[in-house]
Amino acid sequence: MHPPYYVLCSRSTTAVGPSNTAALIHPVIQYHYKDDPPLALVPQPAEQVLILNYDPETSAPPTVQSISPSISVTALRVEEAPGAAAAAADEGEVARNDRMFIIETTTAQERPMDVSIGERKPPHAVLAQFKQRNALLRRSLLYPNTEPPIPGSPAKPFATRE
Repeated sequence: MHPPYYVLCSRSTTAVGPSNTAALIHPVIQYHYKDDPPLALVPQPAEQVLILNYDPETSAPPTVQSISPSISVTALRVEEAPGAAAAAADEGEVARNDRMFIIETTTAQERPMDVSIGERKPPHAVLAQFKQRNALLRRSLLYPNTEPPIPGSPAKPFATRE
């Protein structure tokens, strides 16, 4: 199996408001292997670095982690990349991994302190914000054990090996 080729990021924020449609972002991809120096992964100022751990030689499912303080990973979805196999065959390219890796992330929205002090929200809005943020925290803390199994991977999560 080849390294991931189709990688997308889906971002959400902890802001409360009307639900926005998820926007998919094409990240800049740099491949680093086991023997590469780890200091090459240290984020530069204003840069966000996510590490996709993928080992085709094991049956372990891929995982993602953030080493940037401003972004957290909430999930990794692996799906069929529509038309990937046909596109590679048409272009005469070498074989690629035909799976699409969608990294779901979240960022905290910064608010000025003076706005939050003088702001009075209705109780139902405060409760909705509380529930949304707790659900997001729960997803982040439970990742990667919350994902459905990836086709071809063991059905049990690896945290419960026997």
